[in-house]
Parts: sequence; structure tokens; C-alpha cells
Amino acid sequence: MSTKTSVISWSRVARFAIIAAISNLVIFGIGSFAGASWTANGMVVPWYVVLGTSVVPMLVAAGVTALLGFAWKGAAKVMAWIGLIFALLTVPSAFLATPEIGTALALGSMHVVVGIAWFMAVRPRA
Repeated sequence: MSTKTSVISWSRVARFAIIAAISNLVIFGIGSFAGASWTANGMVVPWYVVLGTSVVPMLVAAGVTALLGFAWKGAAKVMAWIGLIFALLTVPSAFLATPEIGTALALGSMHVVVGIAWFMAVRPRA
């Protein structure tokens, strides 16, 4: 009887999700101190939304990656790159969501943080 193991480490994903969340909350604090309004697309972005949008996408994507990994051994490597590229490609959306440069820079930085955290959490280790 063979047992299949996950292509990802859930503890590693959890650690990097926490690192991303804390980093993005620090960015939120710096942006707030610098005068960012946190208004994007007509809505105010509170700290708990920053927390949720830092952690939830990583956990959902990790679940998808784990499921893909049962059928496809290279899933983690490909999904790590897809997540990083997606995060970087969505940075301009922050600048389209708000005309305020401080808020846009902070939100864009948060995309980069989550993308790097995702890549580091899921990429296969040597």
C-alpha cells in the first residue's frame, strides 16, 4: 500500500502566511503614519482586510496546489512561479484603484510581499 504525501509543507505555508500578514500590517502602519487614506475603489481598506487578503489567498492556493500535487509531481514548482508572477502583475491594479500615491504604493507593496511569501513557501526545496 503506498501513501502519497503532499507536495507542499503546510507548516511552511502557515509560517510564510504569517510573515506576509505581519509584513503587510507593518506596511499598513507605515502608510497610515505617512498619511495614506486607504481609500481604494471608493471603499476604505481597514487593517483586518489587509490581514485577511494576506493570508486567505495563500491558504486557498496552497490547498489547490496540494490537490494538484496528488496527480502532478511538479505542481508546487509551477504554482510557486504562477503565484509570484500573478502577484507582480496585479501591482498596477493598486495604482488604478486610487489616485493617492501613498495608498497605491503601500497596496502595491503588499502584492509584492504576498507574492514573495507565496514563492518562498511553496517552491520545492533542494
